[in-house]
Amino acid sequence: MRYWAALIGLFCLVYLTSCTKNEEVTLVRLDRQLFSSPLPDSIRAFLNRNPAVAQLYFNANETTTDTALVRELSNRIANPALNELNKQVQQEFGDMTDLQNQLAEAFTNIRKDFPDFRNPKVVTLVTGFMGPDLVVTDSLIVIGIDYFAGPTATYRPQGPQFPAYILRRYQKDYIVPAIVFAISDKYNATNRADQTMLADMVYYGKGYVFTKTMLPDVADSLVIGYSDKQLTETFNAQDIVWGHFIDNQLLYQTNPAIKQRYLNERPFTAEIGQGCPGAIGRWLGWRIVGQYHDEHTSVGIAELMRNADARQLFEQSGYKGQKE
Repeated sequence: MRYWAALIGLFCLVYLTSCTKNEEVTLVRLDRQLFSSPLPDSIRAFLNRNPAVAQLYFNANETTTDTALVRELSNRIANPALNELNKQVQQEFGDMTDLQNQLAEAFTNIRKDFPDFRNPKVVTLVTGFMGPDLVVTDSLIVIGIDYFAGPTATYRPQGPQFPAYILRRYQKDYIVPAIVFAISDKYNATNRADQTMLADMVYYGKGYVFTKTMLPDVADSLVIGYSDKQLTETFNAQDIVWGHFIDNQLLYQTNPAIKQRYLNERPFTAEIGQGCPGAIGRWLGWRIVGQYHDEHTSVGIAELMRNADARQLFEQSGYKGQKE
């Protein structure tokens, strides 16, 4: 009997251990496939093998007849400057084990709380910023890793949509938190009739709490995109930030132009001061939802994400600009 009891106990231990293993992540290095040959026939074959990528990333509906796309990609792959950037990207990312492991951790944690979640296929591309930085759908994630080559890369994204305070975040450590935040949208219930600033703040706050729950060891700065200094200074001055929102009756403001000042990306929130980061409403929403979640320990992340009542979450959080 003791033998069988010990054997059963060992089996249970092995079973439980296996259940806690991280999900397997399918990560396909399409960047390497794409750079294998600049010949138009090779490019066309690449696009035909990956129709979902061609459609989502390159906006190609019919790859066999999209000669302009084939020509553009062929010219880029043959370009020495892009090949130099690709070499830097490959050196920066290596075999991508770290990225794959972090995605596996996140996907495993998401599946625990949201059993309907299915691991999307993950692919990487280098195109010289021809497509977006990230595309996230239920079944496919496309990462333009050339965007995330870091500050020492010879070529970086350019244009008015890439100011310095945004460009600073284009490093590989920001990739997985950004992906997880994007995934949170699927589970983030909202009340479309509620057009208040508070509703938007709580939406972002829930997304950030979701991201931290699925990636508990990731730094807060990587979740929201503030620097460590900005996070510390904003945390210490949150009574001033909160006072500004209350004094100006911003929580229930519905004017889109006013909401944008506090929710959109900006170098700083001029209405509060040059030391106040942009998108301060998002950070404040994180504080509200975070405090609610800390105070209501019986409310799991799935239940939190299903709650579309922003006002209830705010009122029950007890948040009034306090640090703790």
